[in-house]
Amino acid sequence: MTKFTRRFLIIFIVEVMFFPLFCSGLLMAKDVLVVNTYPSVAYINEQGEVDGPVAAVIREVCRRMGQRVKFTFTPIQRMFERLKYREADAAFNMSYNEERAKKWYYSKPVHRVFYSVFTLKSHPLNYQSRNNLKGYTIVTYGPTNMSKKVEKFAAKIPGAKVIILHNYETAFRMLAAGRFGEKTVVYAPDTIGFGVLKKLDLKNHIRFAGNDIKNLYYVVFVKDIMEKSFVDEFNRVLMKVHADGKMAEIYKRYTGDIQSTPPSQEDMITFPPHSQ
Repeated sequence: MTKFTRRFLIIFIVEVMFFPLFCSGLLMAKDVLVVNTYPSVAYINEQGEVDGPVAAVIREVCRRMGQRVKFTFTPIQRMFERLKYREADAAFNMSYNEERAKKWYYSKPVHRVFYSVFTLKSHPLNYQSRNNLKGYTIVTYGPTNMSKKVEKFAAKIPGAKVIILHNYETAFRMLAAGRFGEKTVVYAPDTIGFGVLKKLDLKNHIRFAGNDIKNLYYVVFVKDIMEKSFVDEFNRVLMKVHADGKMAEIYKRYTGDIQSTPPSQEDMITFPPHSQ
């Protein structure tokens, strides 16, 4: 074997050995990370940009990572399609369930809410447990992970029925107008519910009746097109953004219709999340 042949073989072997790593690097270090979101958790600001507390935190994480990010804003069903057809790399705010975890990587939590019950101000309901909803119409937003949970637990409550609408504003307007009768509640995340009541000036007509369960929201990443090492680094930086108080600082800036609550330290270190 000549010296030239040996050199050629060495170069060839090295290239073959490192080609998978090179491809993986291209997959992980994306030029632009495309993150999709939907109304009620984000909005378009006066500059025409996707904005909101969680979007701002993701921007901060990506800034620290040196990762360019682009946000897209669509109805929630279109968001699911964009994830399915790989038109988006990631999305927020998403609840956890085991089926979703088969196709998506999950970040650490970015937002904590309580799923809450709202009713007419004139109605005496003091919500303590789901048994309080016997004979009630439960109006919620969907189809989402939350609406599926509502349908599941409502099936066990005598006389309860579920109505799923495509936005929260319609749900609260119809509740205020008495469209479903006196024994009706809107089931919604607390921050969204209070935001809609403020935006539509319905506080004299609708009130908070009680909390149901805590829920955490996450950023999800499509497994087919994102490397786990990227998600691990995103989570490492997200933990720092939470620990150094930057997440809380960002969330305090948002006092309008769309607000977010930082998860607790316990929430941040409990992983994987558990479906309720």
